[in-house]
Amino acid sequence: MRPITLLFLLVLAGIPGFAQVLKGVVKDEKSKEALIGATISIKGSTIGTTTDIDGNFNLETQGQSVPFTITVTYIGYQLKEINIQNPNTPLQIFLSTNEKILKEVSVVESRLTEKQRESALTVEAMDIIAIKQTPAANFYDGLGALKGVDVTAASLGFKVVNTRGFNSTSPVRSLQTIDGVDNQAPGLNFSLGNFLGSSELDILKVDLIVGASSAFYGPNAFNGVISMTTRSPFVKPGLEVSFKTGSRNLMETAIRYAVVKKNKAGVEKLGMKFNAFYLTANDWEADNRAATPQSRSGIDNPGGYDAVNVYGDEYYSGGDFSLVPALRPGIGIVYRKGYAEKDIVDYNTRNLKLNSALHYKIGKETEIIASSNFGYGTTVYQGDNRYSLKDILFFQNRLEIRKPDKFF
Repeated sequence: MRPITLLFLLVLAGIPGFAQVLKGVVKDEKSKEALIGATISIKGSTIGTTTDIDGNFNLETQGQSVPFTITVTYIGYQLKEINIQNPNTPLQIFLSTNEKILKEVSVVESRLTEKQRESALTVEAMDIIAIKQTPAANFYDGLGALKGVDVTAASLGFKVVNTRGFNSTSPVRSLQTIDGVDNQAPGLNFSLGNFLGSSELDILKVDLIVGASSAFYGPNAFNGVISMTTRSPFVKPGLEVSFKTGSRNLMETAIRYAVVKKNKAGVEKLGMKFNAFYLTANDWEADNRAATPQSRSGIDNPGGYDAVNVYGDEYYSGGDFSLVPALRPGIGIVYRKGYAEKDIVDYNTRNLKLNSALHYKIGKETEIIASSNFGYGTTVYQGDNRYSLKDILFFQNRLEIRKPDKFF
């Protein structure tokens, strides 16, 4: 039986299609260097192997009848198919690189702003991602999360930003700019901040320069600088809508629409955008009837006293009968009645902001920009004193030609 079995195995070894091992080496066509980890597989099957550190491979055909086709693949190289007629012949396979020339890639923005890279001052920043992710009600409140920054709510519609080393309810010495333009109200002598600023949907980034910056930005930057940059219509065209609601009947709606037009060559030339923002809420009423520190009488004085949120009830010498008690014994000081704040102030906060801009590219980078901002609103501002800002109208127009990092 043993001679017969041996003869049977020898016969099977000579039958075409019996399991054999295909050997070979895979190299780079130009450098002739071995390719480590190239994949060799029999087409139409799951049989395959990879090359070793010297580019060599051993592929068991597992009874595959000849002829058959193998595929050779390697990352960055073109796929190659080889028809095998004789598995006993070692292969020498050369692969050519799969080269593709990509278009130029320009990085136009980064989360580290130009002001942060170049300024010798301390610059805190919020980019468009941080603005969207802030847990605050809006990006202006979110500034309070930055290092060295504190935001005071003067009312529902008015926020005051304080920076390192300063703590005040007055924004008089903080410079606030939108696209490089100061948004200070000349009649009030302070920036109107978020109340008549830019819509949150249109903000690209906010750079906040902490601390005194008068040497760089002039005397109005005594408490710091808030520099807001809006989004060009070329950055993100399309329609965006935002709606928020909260306590005290607060409702906030914002819409941004931007469109870009291309020339016949397919190059973006004209960009237009429009922003609308409207806020309405019932602000907190100031009804503190306690006596002020300056009041000469307490709340138990029959002739009245100087109350915190009552105006016109201050001390005046004509009502002070305590100066000559012999003439008016027992009367003391009589105060004028005055007016309660809630009787003369409109607490129905309203804020409308509109913006439109036209951007035209006259070169690859040079742009002409025509922009118009409109603001209207009614709110209460708590500074060193109380201010009722009623039916404010604010207009700001800008015509600019600029080339980034060159001129404007």
